[in-house]
Amino acid sequence: MMSPSRLLLLLLFLTPLEGGSHTAEDDNLLVFTVATKETEGFKRFRHSAQVFNYNLKVLGLGEEWHGREDQRIAGGQKIRLLKSALEAYADKEDLVILFTESYDVVFASGPAEVLKKFKQAKSKVVFSSEALIYPDRRLEAKYPAVQEGQRFLGSGGFIGYAPYLSQLVADWQGLDGESDQLFYTNVFLDAEKRKAINITLDHRCRIFQNLNGALDQVALKFENSQVRVRNLAFDTLPVVIHGNGPTK
Repeated sequence: MMSPSRLLLLLLFLTPLEGGSHTAEDDNLLVFTVATKETEGFKRFRHSAQVFNYNLKVLGLGEEWHGREDQRIAGGQKIRLLKSALEAYADKEDLVILFTESYDVVFASGPAEVLKKFKQAKSKVVFSSEALIYPDRRLEAKYPAVQEGQRFLGSGGFIGYAPYLSQLVADWQGLDGESDQLFYTNVFLDAEKRKAINITLDHRCRIFQNLNGALDQVALKFENSQVRVRNLAFDTLPVVIHGNGPTK
């Protein structure tokens, strides 16, 4: 079975040098990521964003990272940086912001597809989903049941209208070393907040594909000189491919 890191490298290698033309509607999507160092993984991510003409804003470059190097533990620093950055966009009702990891992520398509799928979700905020619960298995019983798809929230990728993302992080007062995954999970599991912010999960991986625990569900699809990651379980073509988890 191919590792997530090798799959990302192969996907990037096979990505066309030009990802398509930029349209006026694409300007309604802004991508935020956090990277304190320009690692090889970050350069790979930035290249894929450039190929597909994403408007990318990098937060935290040059800062000291307050957590483990793999970023799976801690992550509060990412919320702090995002919360600060969102202040400039909190009143822009039509602006869609996508937040994603960068060290282990590549894009497989462009802004137009992301915006189309986000609007089809008919929610103000959409988080990626995972088959495995993390970091606190005791919260499993609190998750809403789903008829199809993955049940658990993944904090490595989410998208929403700027004012609603501002609401999402408004209550963050934690430390840089605390868990971003746990913070977002607790917001989602609070039924009142989930309804007020209008949060849902990308249960069928139409936008986001987390590879942790899902390598047997994905395959590369070659068509018309292009390559995409296909989710075999849900027959979807996700756009943001995240090689997360301990199996990198």
